[in-house]
Amino acid sequence: MKRPDRSHIVTAILVVSDVAAFCAIWFATYYFRDYLAAAGIVQRPINPVRNYVLALQVYLPLWLLCEWYHGNFSHREKLTGLNQLSRILKTFSAGLVGSLAFAYLFKQWDIGRFVLLTSSFLYFLWLYFSRSVLKAWKQSQVMRGVGVIDVIVIGVGRTARHVKDRIINHPEGGYRLIGFVDPNPRRLSRPIDGFPVLGSTRELVRILRQHPVQQVFLAVPRMPQSEMMNLIVRCEDQGVQFKIVTNLFEVITSQVRIDVIDEVPVIHLRNAELPMVQAVLKRALDIVVASGLLILFAPLMVGIAIAIRLDSRGPALFKQVRVGRHGKLFEMYKFRTMHVDADPYAPAPTDPEDPRITRTGRWLRRYSLDEFPQLINVLKGEMSMVGPR
Repeated sequence: MKRPDRSHIVTAILVVSDVAAFCAIWFATYYFRDYLAAAGIVQRPINPVRNYVLALQVYLPLWLLCEWYHGNFSHREKLTGLNQLSRILKTFSAGLVGSLAFAYLFKQWDIGRFVLLTSSFLYFLWLYFSRSVLKAWKQSQVMRGVGVIDVIVIGVGRTARHVKDRIINHPEGGYRLIGFVDPNPRRLSRPIDGFPVLGSTRELVRILRQHPVQQVFLAVPRMPQSEMMNLIVRCEDQGVQFKIVTNLFEVITSQVRIDVIDEVPVIHLRNAELPMVQAVLKRALDIVVASGLLILFAPLMVGIAIAIRLDSRGPALFKQVRVGRHGKLFEMYKFRTMHVDADPYAPAPTDPEDPRITRTGRWLRRYSLDEFPQLINVLKGEMSMVGPR
């Protein structure tokens, strides 16, 4: 079964809706500027609409290209609200700079700055709104079991349990764990946190026939290569995808480089420290972006805080200790979405009807609005808009 978030239909709908939204915003901004001139609010009249029709043929592909380049059509899974906002901000920055550059190159059109700046800002709001709705829709589809991929994990050790935790704590990923397979045929394994051990790897074909799944995760880091290849062949014969979970899954991908030594691939772990110039620029970007977003969304955040206080007792902000750079502990801020008596370090709710979640919290989680206070962490230097913390 094809997952809804990877559907070409969803991508086509996104592209069509973005094209329609951009055109509507472009001409609505033009006619609003024309109205201001007609009402005498601004003195200089705007150029004929024909200029803006011609310019649209350049600006629209530019913005769509920026969206594609920064992954706004890729439907990435497990995307936090802050990362989603960061991706949209990159699109907004690139589109705005490109629009201003085109305005300079095509001076004969004389596109007004008001139209350029206002339409860019409104399109930024559209991108955030549309992607938030898409994320909420994907989560609702997964919760209803639509497009969910059934998986089996080979392994019963630490790596396998970590995979289990990720699947449970991130239901938006669209995976449903059926059970485990023990690589040791002599060991009598008990259920792991309520998930059964279906048998050993010797019985893999029988297990796959009894439990039709779409994917198998191998979470045994030290399995011999010959045995691993045997499992891959068995899965391919049953039409099941085979994925290997390395024990390096904790490593941030941006710190990994693939080198080649005589046609042999070698993984090189790079130093996580940025050069001083890059670190300063990155920090400056974080401060500027976080400050701007806090000012922009301040009314919304105040409204959310009031709604939380009216909905249930307790503070509006939720604080949780996290580990930052160099092992330094810091308090991460989020809007509180659960009742105050809920264990802050218990497994995250996977069901939107979980009794721990407040009424306001369900709405905040659906649209990832609970993560807005993390901009304070970004401003304090404890988190970053882009890249590692």
